[in-house]
Amino acid sequence: MSPETEAVRERLVDRRERLLDAAAATGNEEIVGLLRSVDAALGRLDGGHWALCTACQVPIEPELLDVEPAVTVCFECLSVDERRDLERDLEGAARVQRALLPPRTLTHDGWEVAWLWEPKGAVSGDHVDLLAPSGHGGHRGPGGDAEPLHLVLGDVVGKGVAASLLQAHLHALFRALIHEEAPMNEVLGRANHLFAEATAGASYATLIGARLAADGALELANAGHPRPLLADRRGVRPIEGGGLPLGLFPDARYPCNCLEIAPGQVVLLYTDGWTEAAVGDEEYGIGRAAAALRRNAQRPLPELLTACRDDMDAYLDGRPRSDDLTLLAVRRKE
Repeated sequence: MSPETEAVRERLVDRRERLLDAAAATGNEEIVGLLRSVDAALGRLDGGHWALCTACQVPIEPELLDVEPAVTVCFECLSVDERRDLERDLEGAARVQRALLPPRTLTHDGWEVAWLWEPKGAVSGDHVDLLAPSGHGGHRGPGGDAEPLHLVLGDVVGKGVAASLLQAHLHALFRALIHEEAPMNEVLGRANHLFAEATAGASYATLIGARLAADGALELANAGHPRPLLADRRGVRPIEGGGLPLGLFPDARYPCNCLEIAPGQVVLLYTDGWTEAAVGDEEYGIGRAAAALRRNAQRPLPELLTACRDDMDAYLDGRPRSDDLTLLAVRRKE
């Protein structure tokens, strides 16, 4: 059983336990009916027939299974009312997720930041956030020193509504945990512990956190995420170092990578929807990604991001992407 299917089974078992408690307490026939549908879904999953439409025997759309893992029919076999309810739920989830996104560009204490976020479907498992001090450009702490800017970029395993719910959970976690004094690797360690407790090991996320100081210091902590790329006068190179993804082991620890970013240098963070976009068995890859960054490193950050995305699209040559895509660029101003 794949990790994704095992995660679905965990969700269904948890739902079954809660429904059993409710049925025992109330005897409500509607709850009993829901319990039967969950038992049937578990039976199909254990028998290898889960995710197949019982009406036409074609695979059920992943987006539909994300919304309701006990569903038995594909989108084409849903009634008009069922389709309308599903579309309303997806539209509502997409509105909530977009409302959580930060400003697309930001300037703070000598840093420029911009990001590009493109879900594969209505909602995304990619996570991006900018945590700027109040007042944004140049707010000063109690000691008179400029407060740092924090960036978070992550990718929850899976797609659709289930991944977007966990993405929202990460958003809340980091908003609560990040503060001026805490090193980024300690923030990741605490977030990992809480995320593992919340998901009980049924899901995980890769993620990278960054702290940008006014003097050009960049502090990175990486939880199993693709290596960031640094563009300078010598070319483009990946920034090494990292630990385990969030959620796998509650006591995991994370190293801290501290860099001095010179004026004009660019750091690009991204999710694997960029480098792992594939034509057949050949991925776009980090080599093409680095070349695209090198060609466009001097452009304004929003244009740089668009050019990097367009280079991947040109490689795909009209083929659809198979994953969410997020790019985030940081430049030290000259």
